[in-house]
Amino acid sequence: MAAQEDAVPVLWWGSREEGLNLESCPGSSVADMTTTILPGASRFSIGALARAGGVSVDAIRFYEREGLLPLPERTSGDHRRYPPRALDRLVFIRVGQGLGLRLDEIKELADACDQVPDCPVTHAVELLRGRIAAVERQLEELTGLRERLVHAVERMESRRDGGDFIADAVLPVSGAENDR
Repeated sequence: MAAQEDAVPVLWWGSREEGLNLESCPGSSVADMTTTILPGASRFSIGALARAGGVSVDAIRFYEREGLLPLPERTSGDHRRYPPRALDRLVFIRVGQGLGLRLDEIKELADACDQVPDCPVTHAVELLRGRIAAVERQLEELTGLRERLVHAVERMESRRDGGDFIADAVLPVSGAENDR
C-alpha cells in the first residue's frame, strides 16, 4: 500500500459550490469548471496536474524551470508532488497566455500576487494596458502590410496582359514603391 505522500489525487468536475472554481475569460480555452481533490489525496503527481490543467508534462517542467510554478515537494522515490495551489497557478498561467501576456509578464504578476493576500489590481491593469498598446501597434503594422499586399495585387493585375510579367517591375525589392 502506498504511503500518503505517494497518493495521487482523484479529480471530479462539479458545480461552483462543490470545489475549487477555475474561472475562464473571453478567448480562454479554460472552461468554467471546478475541481475537488478527494479527501485523503492531498497532492498531484506531475501527470495528474498536467491533465487537470490541460497541458503536457513537458509544459509543467518548463514552467518549473522558468520559475512560473514553484518547485514541488519530492517523495522518497523522487517523484514530484504538487499541492492544490499548483493547479491554481497553472490556470493563472493559461489565462494570462489567453490574454496575450508574455511568460515573463505572467511570472511578474503571479509573483506580485504571491506577495499580498489580494492580487495587486493596479499592477495587473498596468500590464494589461501595456499589452493593449502592443496589440494596437501590431494592428497598425498589419494594416500597413495589408495595404502593401493590396497595392501589389493591384499592380500585378494592371500589368497583366495575358502573358508573364516581370516580378521586380511589380514588387519593388527596396520597398520604395514610388521608385518605378
